[in-house]
Amino acid sequence: MIHFFIGTKAQFIKMAPLMIEMRERDVPYRHVDSGQHAEITRSLHEVFHMPKPDVSLRDESGDIVSILQAITWYTKHLGSCYVARKRLRAEVFPGGGICLIHGDTLSTLLGMQMARAAGLKVAHVEAGLRSHCLWEPFPEELIRIRCMRKSDLLFAPSDQALENLKQMKLRGEIVRAPGNTVADALRLMDTQQRDVDVPTEPFALATCHRLETISKRDRLRNVVKLLNQAAKIWPVVFVTHKPTYRYLEKFGLRESIDPRIDCRGMQDYASFVSLQKRAKVVLTDGGSIQEECGYLGKPCLVLRGVTERSDGIGTTARLWDFDDQVAEDFFAWAESYEPAAAQLDVQPSKAIVDKLCELGYCK
Repeated sequence: MIHFFIGTKAQFIKMAPLMIEMRERDVPYRHVDSGQHAEITRSLHEVFHMPKPDVSLRDESGDIVSILQAITWYTKHLGSCYVARKRLRAEVFPGGGICLIHGDTLSTLLGMQMARAAGLKVAHVEAGLRSHCLWEPFPEELIRIRCMRKSDLLFAPSDQALENLKQMKLRGEIVRAPGNTVADALRLMDTQQRDVDVPTEPFALATCHRLETISKRDRLRNVVKLLNQAAKIWPVVFVTHKPTYRYLEKFGLRESIDPRIDCRGMQDYASFVSLQKRAKVVLTDGGSIQEECGYLGKPCLVLRGVTERSDGIGTTARLWDFDDQVAEDFFAWAESYEPAAAQLDVQPSKAIVDKLCELGYCK
């Protein structure tokens, strides 16, 4: 049996194509929802036309948005790895087999630990991403290292990720996937174009949600300054996550945002992809959005100090590193950039399912 352990928005978006591929082949699987982003993933079930999870570890309907909530939730379920292994095998992972985890979140770590405790093999999708800086992003880099070391099967989405895995000398089998499964997700969204409100002239799309940025006053102030600079060149649509809005209010920065910037709440995935496709440039600290921009051929300024992703870097993407000159150069370059054609011809989900079937897990 194949089990998908999913907890966050990005994980659902990137694992849904795998589950859809399996469904189209009539391959049985089970979907375990950790509940980390319960509200967001519930809406994604509708976007991807997916059934409800087979197991939900958290009854609450809202997302986990605070550090205290995250620690409480994680600790509670971590305990089951040691005191309720029979229940894990019977209720969460019946039938044994292999558990697919994704990325670098607390749900990734929890999924690996619960699956190992239940006696399952573990496959890490999107393995090999490294910032090579233990404290940025934190705790993601540490989670990646731990999960990659404990995985039996590792799917690398790029040559850089593949090389990182080889250098780590891991015990698991390394498989080079033909790309990131987000390419499959973007292709699925081609059938779900949303009628979103966008400026009539070329515009910039912006997001910022990573805790290491929004929870630090100086960094968030620099982000606001950057958005205000961009607003002098293009209209800016700023999609604001709930934690970002709270920190803007906490630090008294909400009123510093240029009134020409259109601040919007969270968008469903299909609507956000529609905004991305129509935007002239994208300003974001989201790793998945950086990847999407790489496949869509969109200029992307990555609002981080380091990135574990190679997507677009050196071609369509630039790493800001909170450097005013980098931003100025990016804006000047992006103004004259001619849109590149989207590169969505890769099929990583198909290749990953092919490998799982080859290993005998698709029965």
